[in-house]
Amino acid sequence: MPKTESLLRELNHRVKNNFQVIVSLMNLKKRMLPVEQREDLRFIEEHVQSMAVAYRLVYATGEMVEVSVADLITDVISGLQQIAGLAFERVEIDVGRIDASIGLDQAIALGLYLAVVAPPYLDHAKANRGTVRVNGDIEDGLLTVSLKGSWSEQLPLDFLRSRLMRAYIEQLQAEMLSSTSPSDLRLRFRRDPGLTNDAAASSP
Repeated sequence: MPKTESLLRELNHRVKNNFQVIVSLMNLKKRMLPVEQREDLRFIEEHVQSMAVAYRLVYATGEMVEVSVADLITDVISGLQQIAGLAFERVEIDVGRIDASIGLDQAIALGLYLAVVAPPYLDHAKANRGTVRVNGDIEDGLLTVSLKGSWSEQLPLDFLRSRLMRAYIEQLQAEMLSSTSPSDLRLRFRRDPGLTNDAAASSP
């Protein structure tokens, strides 16, 4: 129904704008804080910005309930890289093989998963002049997203990040894949396209 479609699009637009306001306020607050205190806001900023990406993409593409996986991963990682202050050339994103979309709920969960696991990789690369490679692939409806550092050791996550990572993995109904490299973190889950636009428009 055109009216339902219009209302849903307006809702996504308002949510997107609200996220933009929150991110802007956090940036203003960070600039007012002493340098040594800015890290206190970083964890929240990473999560808010990653959620905002999903709503921005779903609105910008005209798709009310679906998000491009490749665009989501690229934009979330790029935003986290900017927050970490890591040079552009130190991160390689290879998601060109993913020509698929996922539902908005799954997109938000994936964005939050990346907000939890990627920052330690980015920080380690910055501190040790390393690089980070982010890969994405899809086969038979199964999406694989991996982060790999140029170092040999495994990076430990603190208690909060570990707990949140498990929660987002469960939300995605995903599994962690084994790898020959300790610095390779690989996630696999089944693509959920969510509602189609036609289904969304016809729902009561």
